Amino acid sequence: MFPVLFSIGKFSVSSFGFFLSLAFLYSIFLIWRQARAADIDEERVLDLSLLTFLGGFIGGRLYFILENLQYFGFDVLKMLYFFRYPGFSFWGGFLGGWISLYYLSRRFKLDFWQMADLASVAFLGGLIMADIGCLLGGCGVGVRSNFLGIEMVGVVDKRFPVSLLEAIFFVIVLLQIWPKAIHFHLRGRIVSTVLIFIGVIKFLTEFLRENQGTGYLLSLILIALGITIHYQVVNTNLKSGKKEFIKDVKYILSFPVKFITDKKMRDEIMVNLGKNWYNHKVNLAWKLQNLSKSFSINKFLRRIRVKSTIKNS
Repeated sequence: MFPVLFSIGKFSVSSFGFFLSLAFLYSIFLIWRQARAADIDEERVLDLSLLTFLGGFIGGRLYFILENLQYFGFDVLKMLYFFRYPGFSFWGGFLGGWISLYYLSRRFKLDFWQMADLASVAFLGGLIMADIGCLLGGCGVGVRSNFLGIEMVGVVDKRFPVSLLEAIFFVIVLLQIWPKAIHFHLRGRIVSTVLIFIGVIKFLTEFLRENQGTGYLLSLILIALGITIHYQVVNTNLKSGKKEFIKDVKYILSFPVKFITDKKMRDEIMVNLGKNWYNHKVNLAWKLQNLSKSFSINKFLRRIRVKSTIKNS
């Protein structure tokens, strides 16, 4: 693809490094927007975010180096020169960011689970940018594939663009989570939902990666962590949380049988699916209509100081 965007003399800017910078800026914007919506001290939250991002970056880089010691060896310059020798581990970044957030939120005297909700949405947005950079930079190599296969730097044959598929999934999740994140919600509910979604997506896309290692196990741990947070943190009463967990598990296990045998249940589900689809369709059409009304070519030309017709002079 495009591992290097541009070079100035001996200094080269890698695609992955550039999009990682965009990931940082986009994540900070998402945190700032959520902090405003929740009426939280924006300055303290942004300070916490910067330090947490640094912890996640260090963790992701160290994990990647440990996974690729045969390439880095003991060359400290290669390890530190990120723009020339890019590489970043999702799992290391997540672990480093989680530990940093837990420790720093206590130091800043901020509610950890409230900060975790903000950080999880920002993390999701950052993953989208990072996956795009990973695709252009040649990391996260997919399996050999003629279907939608693309040529990647450093490998032979066409590879499935697993990073692009991940980015698309993360965009869909972010669009679903965002309206809930900027409105009232129980502490921990957003982070628990995001962790479950990320775990499921990572587990499914692991099948499409060439180097399949501990991703399956770590994805399952992420899903289990999200479920645990939901039932033990969101539900403040631990006993109630356990009861709800058992009740939900029984419902999930019995659902296939009930769906087949209970005609009334099938009809209700199909009606609800139809209503949801109709609501989404109407909402999308309404947004597109408003967008077309708000956009005016004449206003755009005036903003860039171009006269479209004689009447505008």
